[in-house]
Amino acid sequence: MKKWNKLLLELIAIMAIAIVGIPIYFVVVNAFKTKAEAADMNLSLPSDWNIIQNIKDVFAAAAIPQAFINTFIITFFGVILVIILCSMSAFVIQRRDTKITKLLTNILIIGLILPMMVITTYYVVDFFHLIRTYTGVVLLFVSTNFAFTTYLYISFMHGIPRELDEAAIIDGVGKYRLFFGIIFPLMLPVNASVLILTAMNIWNDFTIPFYFLNSAGTYTLSLLIYMFFGQKGSDWNLVFTTILLVSAPVILLYIFLQRYIVSGMTAGAVKS
Repeated sequence: MKKWNKLLLELIAIMAIAIVGIPIYFVVVNAFKTKAEAADMNLSLPSDWNIIQNIKDVFAAAAIPQAFINTFIITFFGVILVIILCSMSAFVIQRRDTKITKLLTNILIIGLILPMMVITTYYVVDFFHLIRTYTGVVLLFVSTNFAFTTYLYISFMHGIPRELDEAAIIDGVGKYRLFFGIIFPLMLPVNASVLILTAMNIWNDFTIPFYFLNSAGTYTLSLLIYMFFGQKGSDWNLVFTTILLVSAPVILLYIFLQRYIVSGMTAGAVKS
């Protein structure tokens, strides 16, 4: 019976890998093909490896450097604010057992459940004159990631003993030095998890930039793919090359930090 269960789990794992791996392979292999071969939409290897010319054509036809800078700015400041604000909020909520913190916890639950309403959010952002600005988009990304990330930090902080706080306070350590000098360095695993998850979410997001940052000078990479597909829909080799170039930075970030994602998520789950 155990043998059959193990075999079933292995088959499920193989299917899961195929579901994720085949589309990735499809994009990569067609990015290396010529226009005629890519139009066939198959999984065969290219007869003519044309990736260098494809990259040159993409850079000539699309403003990738500017879109990359725009996306990097939004992702960088979005991730920094999410890490700082969510970790500080989680520290206060987890360490204090008051009616206010319980209310904040319930609000976080609501934030996890309710989706962002584009129309009402647009009017709010427009009221503060933040439409088509980096600031408005960064704040929207912070707000959409706030609830889940704060809960992740709260779960992780259950494993950090309160005795550390008490010992630091007795030694005369201030509240900001307590958090940033003692507590925050202990959050390295969960910080890495938040970094990669939030960066992937912001980097790949299409909805927020489309509605709140839709101008030629501020295109993000996801918007660039959308516009590029509209212009070069018949040149599938260039479309796949663009997708590959846009996805490469976040894929590399995931590869280098994946072990921290597992440790941070596991520690938060077990210690809560």
